[in-house]
Amino acid sequence: MLKQILFFIIICGFTSNSYAQSKALILTGNGNVPVPKGIYPPWVHEFHNEEVIKILHGIVDVDTTSDLLNLNTRYLKQYDLLICNSLFLDPTNDELKAVYDFVAGGKSFMTLHCGMLNFLNWDRYEEFIGGIFIGGPSTDPSVYRVYTSNEELWGYKYRFRDSSEHPVSRAVKDFDTEDELYYFQPSTTNIEVIARAENHPVMWWHPIGKGKVMSLTLGHDIRAKRNPGYQELLKNGTRWLIGYPLIYSDKIPVISDRELIYKDFVNTSIVLDSGLLIHSIDNPDSLYKITSGKDLVLDGKVGSAPFNISVKNKKGHVTAKEVLLSIVRDGTGNIAGYYGNSIQGTASENTNKMFDIRNIIDGDAGSRWSSRNCEQAEVILDLKKEYSLGRMLINWEASYAKHYDVLGSVDGKKWTIIKSVVDGHGGKEVFDISSTNVRFVKLNLKEKATGKRGYSIYEMELFTSLKRGER
Repeated sequence: MLKQILFFIIICGFTSNSYAQSKALILTGNGNVPVPKGIYPPWVHEFHNEEVIKILHGIVDVDTTSDLLNLNTRYLKQYDLLICNSLFLDPTNDELKAVYDFVAGGKSFMTLHCGMLNFLNWDRYEEFIGGIFIGGPSTDPSVYRVYTSNEELWGYKYRFRDSSEHPVSRAVKDFDTEDELYYFQPSTTNIEVIARAENHPVMWWHPIGKGKVMSLTLGHDIRAKRNPGYQELLKNGTRWLIGYPLIYSDKIPVISDRELIYKDFVNTSIVLDSGLLIHSIDNPDSLYKITSGKDLVLDGKVGSAPFNISVKNKKGHVTAKEVLLSIVRDGTGNIAGYYGNSIQGTASENTNKMFDIRNIIDGDAGSRWSSRNCEQAEVILDLKKEYSLGRMLINWEASYAKHYDVLGSVDGKKWTIIKSVVDGHGGKEVFDISSTNVRFVKLNLKEKATGKRGYSIYEMELFTSLKRGER
């Protein structure tokens, strides 16, 4: 009987809702145009306001101004968010006071890329922004990874500060981008970093009175602004600033057998803030259907189809997100990443999720499992059903195994060696394996690389031995 596998991928776009949207004002313009001021570097910039408005469509209604006279209490009162997408603007003291009062009274302010290089004539600039620009732009490296956390490499908790994830960090996955990199020096302990790159903050926020100030230094050009990761940071940051709920997704693709009914599929696969209610689920009745109990039932077809899920918070604000479900034949592709699989093994370096053992099968080559300090270790993967294996890939971090065995089992008790590696060199190791049907796969790591504390793996992938004519 045909089996099927189910994946879900979160699509970057948010859809609009029927509630009255909040309003944002983009402050734009270049202080060096038409004549350089002389007290600043002779920089000019393209702000791509139309692209920013397009990204924020369905989240806020956006107006744009380059007139500093609009920075007054009466005019700003109609807005919930002021976005500074400009360079070297020097408002008057009264205009600066209006901006400060706007935020301190409970509204929000966001700088985009060079937008943090404004209001430099203000004695409260450092207090308002939370620090100072100290260098850049740097284009070395031109391509780098953005880590949506405040723990790019460290991963250990500090006793003197809260290490919980910011909601925007939870809602956006790490991503690679080609962009300029700014250097920022925080000046207050109230700063909360949301994203980092090359060990520098690229997105952060801090409170001013009852309001919030957020900065996003990415987005130099149109290509950088069209990066899906950048757009997710901007959209989720905007939603958080104005009080809309966020939808988080599990990093693991959702996969299951078509014969099963997925109990409470949506709630278990799409992580929501506590207190949020699923407002609606809308999907085409083509490859599957979602019942009133939020269960998912497949109907035997393969292919892809989306559904929209919206959530509502206590204030009545609604956020919607589109989820794409792709159904493929059971046994095709990387079966180690199938939804429902479980993995366990030697304890991780610490309890931080950046070292969690599930990172081995999350489909993200940038995340990893890092074991505790040990001489030997093991990893055990439960595929939830039996498969005949044909090929294996292990993508090691620097702490690789020189000697290890791959074992298979039907019941998780009696094990058979199906591959023994005695001269492992790390990196991406790909090898053919041949096995009778196995449900459990174990890595028995016997000898670590010289000078390493333990073992670390980015990804482990498994592929079945398909019959001739199958793909």
